Amino acid sequence: MDAPGNIVQSENKTDTPKAIGILKITGFLYFFLSAVTIFVAAIGISGAGFLGSFIPTGFVYLNSVRSNAMPDSFMPIFFIILFIFAAYRITVGGMSILFGQKPEKGALLGLLGKIDLWIVIPVTVFSLFFFDSFNVMWFPIISFAPVIMLLHGSAKLDNRPGRAEREEARTAKVFLIPAFLGLTFMTYLPLTAVFGISLFDWKIPFKPEFTGLTNLVELFSPGSFFWTSVWMTVIYAFLAVAMGMVYSMGIAILLNRKMPGRVFFRTAFYLPFIIPVVSSMLIFRLIYSPSGVINNIINMFGGDDVYFLFDNATIIPAIAMIAVWMSGNIIVIKMAGLANIPRSYLESAEVDGANAWQRFWKITIPCMSPIIFYNMLMSLITNMQVVVPSLMLTSGGQSGATVIPQSFRFVAYELYMTAFGRSGNLGRAGAISFALFVLIGILTAILFATSKRMLFYEGGEPS
Repeated sequence: MDAPGNIVQSENKTDTPKAIGILKITGFLYFFLSAVTIFVAAIGISGAGFLGSFIPTGFVYLNSVRSNAMPDSFMPIFFIILFIFAAYRITVGGMSILFGQKPEKGALLGLLGKIDLWIVIPVTVFSLFFFDSFNVMWFPIISFAPVIMLLHGSAKLDNRPGRAEREEARTAKVFLIPAFLGLTFMTYLPLTAVFGISLFDWKIPFKPEFTGLTNLVELFSPGSFFWTSVWMTVIYAFLAVAMGMVYSMGIAILLNRKMPGRVFFRTAFYLPFIIPVVSSMLIFRLIYSPSGVINNIINMFGGDDVYFLFDNATIIPAIAMIAVWMSGNIIVIKMAGLANIPRSYLESAEVDGANAWQRFWKITIPCMSPIIFYNMLMSLITNMQVVVPSLMLTSGGQSGATVIPQSFRFVAYELYMTAFGRSGNLGRAGAISFALFVLIGILTAILFATSKRMLFYEGGEPS
């Protein structure tokens, strides 16, 4: 029977020829794509062929950035960077062929592959967004092929201790590339663009003018509407989250019991979540009206009409109740969490004499704490970005149709009106958006920092 060390050595010998073959092919592929890169850069600098114009015509924002904000000299600089990129890839290709038979050079080739990967990603992002009609989409996409092959081949060639772990880590990084690109396109790039827009005084349809941090300074200046809007948004978010957590937990506990019609009640409480938000707002606008159901009930008992959407004391609670009513998804998640609490814990506590409240507080809540934390975090982020109530309950902000006063409008609503309302100030809207992102980030960080001691994981605390 072979010793473990002999098995590892035999695996290394088996993988080395494969690595040599992969790295040779990788080297020639690097040479080919370097030639393609030089060709693309040469045509781009000359202004001829399919690279004579760039930026998709359907992308209004990108056209505006190119026409008004991007320096005219930027694209030639980008093509010069492509020349440098091609030279680097020629070097990598040569080293892949030269060192492909030397296991001690596996670590160096892996490092070169990582550097190449971090160069390819920004080149891909820029190419996909700023070249005309995506004519050259194939170029950045196929540029990933040699990187993946180099990382894979170098991992097989590297014979240092811990080889299996390194190969697994490199494979994981390769498969994470699509997810990283998705985050780049959908999150990182738009966020960077928003901050860039906030540095301009950009009123549609006029040309933007660079003003630096003026928009952000004015936004945070004393007396700015932004502080009032932030305060109202935070109050609404915390009220909606608090009531939603209590409501969803209570309903989940009730629906988790064996009772007649349980399937019907589960469906009934989940249904508000799948009803279109606009329809829900219209329903509650009728319910909260002076002639609505709630005021009719109040009148039956001799009370006066309550103007829920006119009275400063009831506006925020009334809107928060809509969010609570629509929390059917949280109920379903908590029902699943309750069903997974080990029965042995509850039975042991009952045998020891614990009453229902003690079992709930000492067993149910700790076992449910990760689910409660997740729902709380998602609810906080969602409610901090709420905009539909303000749009619907103010008739879209039309003149003469406003229900909610200026001092009770949420940040996201002010963002919408600043960008697409009468002012059409994209620069100021960008500043509001970036400030809202920072605010949500701060609240999220506080929630994470304060929850560490309150979370219980049955399988042990995650690393």
